[in-house]
Amino acid sequence: MMINTRYLPGVGIFMLGAGVCAQAADTENRKSINGESVFSPLVVQAGRMSAEREALARPGAYSSVDENLNLQSTDSVLRGMPGTYTQMDAGQGAVSVNIRGMTGFGRVNTMVDGITQTFYGSSHGSMYHGGMPNSQFGTLIDPNFIVGIDVARGNVTGSDGVNTLTGSANFRTIGVDDVVFSDKPFGIRTKFGAGNNGIGRTGMIAVGGKLRDFGKNGSVGVMAAMSGSSIDSNYKNGAGQNSDEFFTEKTFRQSPQSQLYKITFKPDEFNNLELSARNYINKISQRRIASQDWYLKYNYTPFSEWLDLNFTASSSRGEQEFLPGTMGAIQRAKVKNISETFDINNTSRFSAGEVDAELSYGAKMIKNQYVKKKPGNMLLGEDQEYSTPVGLSGRQKISALYTGLQLNYGILQGNVDVNYTRYDLSGFKPACDPRVVCFPQGASQINRNDSGVNSSVTLVAQAAPWFQPFISWSHSSRGPNVQEAFFSTDGGEAMNPFLKGESANTWQLGFNTDMHELLARQDRLQLKAVFFESRIKNYIYSEKFKIFQEGGRLSKGEAGEDKWNNGDIVGEFSHLTVYTNAPNAVRSRGIELEALYDAGFAYGKLSLSRERTDQPLSYASKDFGGGDITQLPGMTVTLDSGVRLLDSRLTLGGVVKYTGDAVKISPEEDNPQSEPGNVEKEDIKKIPVVFDLYSTYEINRNVLLKFSVQNVMNKDYHDALNKLNSIPNQSSAGEPANTARGRTYIFGGEIRF
Repeated sequence: MMINTRYLPGVGIFMLGAGVCAQAADTENRKSINGESVFSPLVVQAGRMSAEREALARPGAYSSVDENLNLQSTDSVLRGMPGTYTQMDAGQGAVSVNIRGMTGFGRVNTMVDGITQTFYGSSHGSMYHGGMPNSQFGTLIDPNFIVGIDVARGNVTGSDGVNTLTGSANFRTIGVDDVVFSDKPFGIRTKFGAGNNGIGRTGMIAVGGKLRDFGKNGSVGVMAAMSGSSIDSNYKNGAGQNSDEFFTEKTFRQSPQSQLYKITFKPDEFNNLELSARNYINKISQRRIASQDWYLKYNYTPFSEWLDLNFTASSSRGEQEFLPGTMGAIQRAKVKNISETFDINNTSRFSAGEVDAELSYGAKMIKNQYVKKKPGNMLLGEDQEYSTPVGLSGRQKISALYTGLQLNYGILQGNVDVNYTRYDLSGFKPACDPRVVCFPQGASQINRNDSGVNSSVTLVAQAAPWFQPFISWSHSSRGPNVQEAFFSTDGGEAMNPFLKGESANTWQLGFNTDMHELLARQDRLQLKAVFFESRIKNYIYSEKFKIFQEGGRLSKGEAGEDKWNNGDIVGEFSHLTVYTNAPNAVRSRGIELEALYDAGFAYGKLSLSRERTDQPLSYASKDFGGGDITQLPGMTVTLDSGVRLLDSRLTLGGVVKYTGDAVKISPEEDNPQSEPGNVEKEDIKKIPVVFDLYSTYEINRNVLLKFSVQNVMNKDYHDALNKLNSIPNQSSAGEPANTARGRTYIFGGEIRF
């Protein structure tokens, strides 16, 4: 499939020019005709606007999706949003969000119901290099609980922008009003699904009740939901090969179970309190996973424009227990992650003459701790605790004050946001090898702190009722996390607790359009286009170094490929993998386009991303499983379109997915085509266009049936950013890399009373 992008700049220029013409036409329309003033028509839409449409109307790089009804996976839903992707690892059991080629705690603020997630998983498998587990940040969440996803790219403000470099993603979960009909006091909602080719079975049941006449204009709501799945690890690809032939293991089979509880208490129209608890347990890749999350949210909105007060307190506990059969250094060990968050903010609204203002201000604190509990019978001795980069221990505290001011004057809007953030990092660094000169040389308790001021400016013009251009600049930063500063494969000499934090300067230029009655009566087209360019300083990545008896070190990049491989370096006695800051700034740029057309009987949604980056690769991603390549494919396009029949009760649709040139970390130790550097990468075999078909049939408001055929053409291809594509097969280097699932049938539905 050939997609010509040379017309995109011309389209942008045309739209900008059209906006100027529209502004002139709008002014002309206000002129007096026969003594009467004539204004442009005002379009009023009844009902609540969907989150998807709200994001398209919001100035900036924002995207949202509502509840997924076409049986796409969470990975596919996120990959169908512009500038947004996921890191795939079959052994993790978690969702890892990638925004503009960046992923992980601090680079992307991944949240569930607005609560930052900090879980760091390590999945073990026999195909991994030397048996070393693969590790990455991810979110443990049951897809049956998700009712929407909100993504902000680049310029993230307020509480969500604290310790965030490139963007944020928030998973919204099912609530009382998603279970109980507005005309009923009680409700039951169930979901079920089953599929062939390794999809397995899934089901959820939620019960709730709501008393709407409580107190003075108040209400009380309660909801409890349980979900469980049985997911097989075995499937066939488009070529008919069984996944056992390309690194998929029986240990990837999983049966996750989740519970979600929510209480909403509104004693009157001014106070609103919500309590939530969420549990998740699973067994996958020779480890048990358990997590518990709870939060309390309070909102106070009296009859005053000066008060819109919000308070949030949350606590999360994540635990992994490595079972017998994992590598000796970690089997029977337990790794725990404890995270606590407090946030308080207020918004004041006022006017000064013809200027309307909105001032927000608040404070946020995140406490994050990682602990590794050693087993009593560790097979390889105490030294292995600091020679295995799994379950790294340390603490991180992030404290921030933030404020934002929005001014509206006529067709113009301006936003200025500032936050001051302090980063505190602490952990234990063991003594270095006597032959290696490092600081501090002996065993030490490290306590470091740093701070930064982050800011952003956005200018918006409502040039016409249907055209809204915007431009923004932002400076964002994040502190190094525990997994980078205390990463260790050889004790204290491999740690670098003195890493500098990353900072990014990002420009964004774009526009929103909202037009009606283009092809049919009452149709609507919303479109958002964004061009961005980012420059990241002190980019954190890992390098491989040769260590000399005199105490010096030399990286592979400094030595050059020939000298490194030919043994021309004298006096070395060891190799280390160390996280460090890139000497040069990392640059990324791209174009993101999102459009939604709806004519009632037919609809279409288009998402397009074209991006480029020069970020270096981390050596730890290859030999020690410390993440994976995060560079996005050069271009991705997703088109979701369909028709509605039988009074919109029957929907027939399809999804077209195009993925351009993509790369992976080379699984080979020596790639003859590689350039000097720490890690080699190679192109993924051209990914074909993939088609999915789906249908939904709403029998009535109580019963909804769903059916999907994924990879209809049964294409054989490799998923981009799939960790299993970059793992060398130790037994046979000639085996094929992991390939995607072939043609798959899925049936599901919902019953609600």
